[in-house]
Amino acid sequence: MKKTWKVAAALFGAAAMEFVAAAAPATGLRDTGDAIAESTVRAHMEFLASDAMNGRGSGTRDEWIAATYIAAQLRRCGLQPLAGNADFVQAVEIARVEAVGAPTLRIGPDTAIRGEQMLVMTLSGADFRGPLQKYRSDTPVRPGAALLMPKEAIPDGGAQHQAAGLVLWHETPARRARWSELSSRSITIGRPRIAGVAASPGAAPLPPSQIMLSDDAYSAIAELEEGSIATLSAATRETLGSTWNAVGTLPGGDQRDKDDIILISAHLDHLGARDTGADRIYNGADDDASGSTAVLALAEALAKGKPLRRTMVFAWFGSEEAGGYGARYFVEKPVVPLDRIVANLEFEMIGRPDASIAPHTLWLTGWERTNADRQPAAQGARLVADPHPAEKFFTRSDNFTLARRGVIAQTVSSYGLHADYHQPSDKLSRIDFGHMTESIQSMLAPIRWLADSGFKPDWMPGGRPSAAP
Repeated sequence: MKKTWKVAAALFGAAAMEFVAAAAPATGLRDTGDAIAESTVRAHMEFLASDAMNGRGSGTRDEWIAATYIAAQLRRCGLQPLAGNADFVQAVEIARVEAVGAPTLRIGPDTAIRGEQMLVMTLSGADFRGPLQKYRSDTPVRPGAALLMPKEAIPDGGAQHQAAGLVLWHETPARRARWSELSSRSITIGRPRIAGVAASPGAAPLPPSQIMLSDDAYSAIAELEEGSIATLSAATRETLGSTWNAVGTLPGGDQRDKDDIILISAHLDHLGARDTGADRIYNGADDDASGSTAVLALAEALAKGKPLRRTMVFAWFGSEEAGGYGARYFVEKPVVPLDRIVANLEFEMIGRPDASIAPHTLWLTGWERTNADRQPAAQGARLVADPHPAEKFFTRSDNFTLARRGVIAQTVSSYGLHADYHQPSDKLSRIDFGHMTESIQSMLAPIRWLADSGFKPDWMPGGRPSAAP
């Protein structure tokens, strides 16, 4: 533990953060206000990460079902909807621009690609114009080019083609097997937006459009001269869809401190079912059924305990994987005053231990960004700094949306960069339920302490991220 006491040290004092072996819940342990049972953790996980949930795809009916399940658990535990709400589920209306019919791709004066010759993977815009470039590893990509990738290249989001305006790939066997089915799906153009909320002018640039070509179409384009002008055009329409948050509260009982809010959150969505071969369901057991389960278990335990001085708000955000729309709604159309949120702890991927840190340990993103020098140093604290700074995890979860609005918002995790991230193999069979239950248990007393204390963390100089435009 560093001598300079960061926010984690203040939030999670020595006694509270100790992983006590005697408190590690066994399967038969009953939930109380002070203990969390492994059977409860398993029960939530076995629903949220089951094949029946079809991967909880962002903005899908399966995500809605997940939010409804969480809402039912909140009702059972005795939590309350937010003031002015009849229930715990927030429906967030999302506006999308979709292509009408199949776009047409033309390169040079004589080559037109349409219909069954191409499969649109993503479109950043309805219209494109740029020079054809054939990818070579030793040649920089021309900004705005129509980049023809090597025939053997596998579609990915690699940085080597981010400068292009359009990326063209050769068909793969997996997609060829489902070509007609995939071609019939609606095509979203650009980023969806929250209905009634203006698009942020400072948002990150869109990645290039990506199209997969049939073998004959690819061969025809490969024979063209570099620099040939490529154009892509699509008719468009706007459609409305939804994503869903689940939000509940435990009102504070102290007249002076009840307006202070401690926000505990996770994201409830994952990647849904995708075209990946035999196993198409991205169960998202670690990402982020584990975090959703942690917040559920903590909400139930805190509801069973004595009343807290500060108000607790528990939130499960939808569409984190598709752009963080649930969390954006939470801050763009605030349902609680953002300036009253003392701290936000996001739980993300705690289902497996991280071998790069000590056993029985969790890590916190943004460790160096916050300051709690007013608090005594804790000895034996088991929450440490994020050991993977190159991954920039502080900016990669819903906490960042709140942090940009000034809320002290950080993520608790034990993700060890395992190979199952965003893969169909992120299943229940890979979850270490002993570690996960112990991790949740370890956070219960520190969160209760925070809700009953007068402590308010603050940013270190330069630690606060730039405000959202």
